[in-house]
Amino acid sequence: MAEAFVSSAASAIVASVVKSLGKLVIDQTIAFVTSFGEVHEQFKRLKDELESIQGFLHTADSNHNQDPGIRIWVSDVREIAYDVDDVIDAFLRKVAYKEDGESSFMRYARKPKKILNSYKIGKEMETIFSKLKDISKRQKRYAGITIQQTMPSTSSNTKNMLLRRVYSHTKDDATVGLEVHTKTLVSELLKEEVRLCVVSIYGMGGLGKTTLAKEVYNHRNIKAHFDCYAWTSISQQMSTREVLKEIIREVNSQASTDIWDMNEVELVRNLFRFLGGKRYLIVLDDIWNTTDWDILKPAFPNSRGSKVMLSTRNEEIAIHADPMSFHLKPRFLTDDEGWELLCRKALTPPYITSSSIPLSSDLEECGRRMVKKCGGLPLAIIVLGGILQSKRSLGEWENVSKKIGISSHESRVLSILSLSYEELPYHLKPLFLYLGLFSEDSNIRVKKLVRMWMAERLIKEQEGETIEEVGRQCLDELIHRCMVQIGKKRLGEERAKTCQLHDKMRDLCIEIGKKENFFKVMSHQNNDPSSSSSFFLKLRRCAIHVEEKGKQYIFPKHLTPCLRTAIFIPKDLSTEYCPNIVYKDFKSLKILEFQGEFKPEKELCGVVKKLSNLRYLSAKRDVYSRLTFEFGNFIGNFVCLETLDLRYSHIDESMCKVISNVMPQLRHFYGLGIRLSEINKMRRLQTLYKGWAGLWILDLVKLTNLEKLGIWELDEKTIRLFVGGGGLDKLRSLLLQTEIEFPSDLLEYLSKKIHLMKLALAGKFKNGKLPSLFPSNLIKLNLGLNCLSEDPMPTLEKLPHLLFLRLYDSCLGKEMVCSAKGFPKLQNLRIRYSNQLEEWTVEEGAMPCLTKCWIEDCKELKMVPQGFKFLTMLQDLKIIHMPKSFEQRVKEGGEDWPTVQHIPSIISYSKREEVSEERRKKEDIFLNYHWTK
Repeated sequence: MAEAFVSSAASAIVASVVKSLGKLVIDQTIAFVTSFGEVHEQFKRLKDELESIQGFLHTADSNHNQDPGIRIWVSDVREIAYDVDDVIDAFLRKVAYKEDGESSFMRYARKPKKILNSYKIGKEMETIFSKLKDISKRQKRYAGITIQQTMPSTSSNTKNMLLRRVYSHTKDDATVGLEVHTKTLVSELLKEEVRLCVVSIYGMGGLGKTTLAKEVYNHRNIKAHFDCYAWTSISQQMSTREVLKEIIREVNSQASTDIWDMNEVELVRNLFRFLGGKRYLIVLDDIWNTTDWDILKPAFPNSRGSKVMLSTRNEEIAIHADPMSFHLKPRFLTDDEGWELLCRKALTPPYITSSSIPLSSDLEECGRRMVKKCGGLPLAIIVLGGILQSKRSLGEWENVSKKIGISSHESRVLSILSLSYEELPYHLKPLFLYLGLFSEDSNIRVKKLVRMWMAERLIKEQEGETIEEVGRQCLDELIHRCMVQIGKKRLGEERAKTCQLHDKMRDLCIEIGKKENFFKVMSHQNNDPSSSSSFFLKLRRCAIHVEEKGKQYIFPKHLTPCLRTAIFIPKDLSTEYCPNIVYKDFKSLKILEFQGEFKPEKELCGVVKKLSNLRYLSAKRDVYSRLTFEFGNFIGNFVCLETLDLRYSHIDESMCKVISNVMPQLRHFYGLGIRLSEINKMRRLQTLYKGWAGLWILDLVKLTNLEKLGIWELDEKTIRLFVGGGGLDKLRSLLLQTEIEFPSDLLEYLSKKIHLMKLALAGKFKNGKLPSLFPSNLIKLNLGLNCLSEDPMPTLEKLPHLLFLRLYDSCLGKEMVCSAKGFPKLQNLRIRYSNQLEEWTVEEGAMPCLTKCWIEDCKELKMVPQGFKFLTMLQDLKIIHMPKSFEQRVKEGGEDWPTVQHIPSIISYSKREEVSEERRKKEDIFLNYHWTK
């Protein structure tokens, strides 16, 4: 299948290299033309040669040419483009670099070595020119084979589609034809059986099992019926510990951090004890074998009325889990339902059916023919709709229709998914393939993904837009083409905060990625890159699934010098590991990520310290700073870093001094505690989170691009430095923490930051009174440890755009009032540790948009506010660690039941047990980072 797309990623790679060469030729002309004129001329020749090839390559790509000779030719072009990219990297690393403040003596001392490196690079380019000569001859031979080049779609079409879809406030449109199934499953789950029942949804991939399960899981009656519930995805290679921990976290959001250290047996016991006596619902999505069910089954007590709902492709698994319970196989959509779904995807927004817009009979007939070819499979129709979104003429629809074959469902799905890849603009193809590096069912953070694309130079800055915004727009287009799914949305927006790949799309990514030598996934089934069919091709990217301690991962020496991305993914994210790698020459590596509890060892550190070309480094789970102790010895080698993500690590002053001096390219810097002494050389910083307060605050005015800032342990002097400073005009997110009082003019200063949308303040206010002036554009506010003697609500409820409010140990007063028309847009309210609060009044008309409310550890609060009966949008009420008398009031039959009975989900968590000092320390570390999340 992937043979049809050999030219796809090649087009993007060549275009990227041509752009890099053009920039290099311009940037280095003045600096190096006198010293390295010959190399400069060779770069210019390379650019001209590749540009001449580009046109032919785009023609082959746009016409999806199947000629075997052309496919081989395109593959050779792709490899040459990679070679040129490697040479550019080597030139910038070994010849073109300059040291800030370098003396004339050192500049001359380095010159012989640079000349030698320049000579070697020149020789490499001569080899490339020799290959290009052969490429050019073969191009002339194939020139007559290609079909007339089709007109590329204009950027305006793309932008129009983006404007139509990105910000539209619409519900999920992929639920056509599920009404009867939803009603049936809800009825089954609400039955009061005397035993635990396992209800199953089974059927082929793309049939809509997960969509149906979500409809049922979020159904109002289901939320109201069960005491607690959890959703987890299993996937093909189940990590038992991670699945059990995820279920525990969902049914008990206040579960202790001890679960980090529990083995599988302990986790099963813990979950079994918690669920005992409760009516619970657990959804196991995408379970692949009976063994996985047998492992998880002992965690689920045989409680009356409780249910497990699983989705699977295999009916045998459903029968094995519970032969006596209900098993549902979703039906295929009818032709009319399929046509309705296609119209929703291809002709929207707003969502409109064919009956409400003028469609020619010919266009509808063509559309219905394509729907018929989809065989009623929802995934195929949704992806087809994504393809047709930017097409309106009958000719364009007919062209798409011709490419869809009539065969088995599985073949038909792959055919349509492949067509969606074909239809992508060439610059989006490598971005889509890159997603295949992530684990099955991953919730991929969009910020992280875009930064990885940046580090690989897969996206380029455009005039008037930041490179991050370009990356987001590219992802938006992949989402609108139905090739990528939204996981979670950004607060107050329709854009994605996290994204996901359907497993069928991921299969397509892996298939094409392997054919195009774009990436390789290594796992327990195949841990040797040399075993692939592309033995003689260079390895560019890999995801290594670490599943056993001590297992070797072999990288043959001739493959590794060109590796750009390496992501290490442990099967168990909470077990310490250090990958055992054989052959370690990763000199071109740009991205290195260690997921889970990475434990650096001396041998691996010897490998990492040589990665001078690294642009993205992430190792987030090192709570006790082993990593920074090891990496601190050579962190200065990473002169090209753009993202340094050590967010669970303390970073000492000596390490910070090196970072600030040698990393002028750094854009994003995360740590649990960053002990800075100076920042004036890190002018490109956009994220600095979280730094210990110091004199470096004076230089914040120089960080003109800073958008996210966190400062810990502010004292009287450093607070004054912060408030008295200028700049920070682009600041969007801010965390400040102090053990003393915030100055009275702090919020007046912050109110001038017109882009500030997220604010977290941990510390006291003067006289225990909240200042009346807050930044007017805030959408998220965290207040903690404020010791407020007066009710803060009269001030906070006036914030017109506030969507999220968390009060953490903030209030000392006995009364709190949310008045009519207050908090007009608030969606999420969390109140924790307001130990003096006795009475909370919510007037009619207050918080009209509230959907989630958490009340936690408010020991003196007597009852739920009577005004909760007016909160018609409220979907989720959590009562956490409250007195028994309070819990009883909100239960069915309790005194407050008439006030809360309209809320679909009401969950109570019992009083926190006494904990050890060691566990408290662990929770404090976790809280320090997460209380602002």
